[in-house]
Amino acid sequence: MFRSAVAAMTFLTAVPVGRSAALANREGLRDGTVLFPAVGAAVGAATGAIAWAAAFVVPSLPAAVLGVGAGALLTGALHLDGLADTADGAGASLSGADPSAAMHDPRLGVFGGVALVLDLALRISVLSALVVGPRFPFAAIAAGALGRAAPVALLATTPYAGGSDGTGAWTRVVGLGRGLASAAVGVTIGLIAVGPAFGAMAIAVAAVAGLIRRWSRRQLGGMTGDTLGATAELSESVALLTGLAIL
Repeated sequence: MFRSAVAAMTFLTAVPVGRSAALANREGLRDGTVLFPAVGAAVGAATGAIAWAAAFVVPSLPAAVLGVGAGALLTGALHLDGLADTADGAGASLSGADPSAAMHDPRLGVFGGVALVLDLALRISVLSALVVGPRFPFAAIAAGALGRAAPVALLATTPYAGGSDGTGAWTRVVGLGRGLASAAVGVTIGLIAVGPAFGAMAIAVAAVAGLIRRWSRRQLGGMTGDTLGATAELSESVALLTGLAIL
């Protein structure tokens, strides 16, 4: 369990806890997917705590900027990168071009840039509203858990479209059992954090994840690292927005 926890933290964050060894342990990564929501909740708690603490000193908007920025640093902007690449792929597919080529292009395209700006603006504005008072944004914890549970659910129910020896090859055997266990961890954390409001947050995330899954299967033949990252990023953002609307 300890190795799985280290693998999950190493994969999802930039925390230096033996990264190369943990990522080389594919079995640990597969088992670690069960704990992805817990890691996401920890990242959400750190983001919320920084924004909340800063709101005692500065207005809520700059406090939220500090919180969101800290979250990006803590995760190494991993999911933001996936969102940008997926948005560029979606833009390419709209014009009839190959989305895979656009997603593998290291240059940031217009669609990717717009997606990043809108996503970060949404997060900052929502977090700013949540810490007004200042009050602690417990929705950030629930949203962080949902944002990491959603990709695991897709891994458990959708083919992986990468190569058989690629860095994401381990995802092929995540399995339904780990997917359900991950969901259970996420639900438990979410209910503790925000109570019944978590149900609405989960429904919103399911809708977002379903749309990404549908596009990925049609355009790419399955999920990729980029679309999984986009799922995590957009799921967390939508969950935060839903939490603001109902809490």
